[in-house]
Amino acid sequence: MELNKKTINFFKSLYWDYHVSEEDIIKIIELGEWNGLSRKNLLSRVLKSCRWYEIKKILSPEFLKEALSEDVIKTLFPKSLAEKYNYVGRLLYE
Repeated sequence: MELNKKTINFFKSLYWDYHVSEEDIIKIIELGEWNGLSRKNLLSRVLKSCRWYEIKKILSPEFLKEALSEDVIKTLFPKSLAEKYNYVGRLLYE
């Protein structure tokens, strides 16, 4: 996944309720977890906060597949949102 300034700032904006630096975002993406924040949580925030066309535009194909995994989808609320992305994941990857 290309981590340009725009992409990093997009992910950073999802953590409006935390003090997260650009370096923290890079570590979360590269390592999977950093300072108590995880890539699963980041992807969950993407699904909860963005429209589908934005998600497809910002996430690489491998990150999109990870975002639509059961492990991430089970963190979503309301249930209807989880069902929506579960359906999309089944359409794309089964």
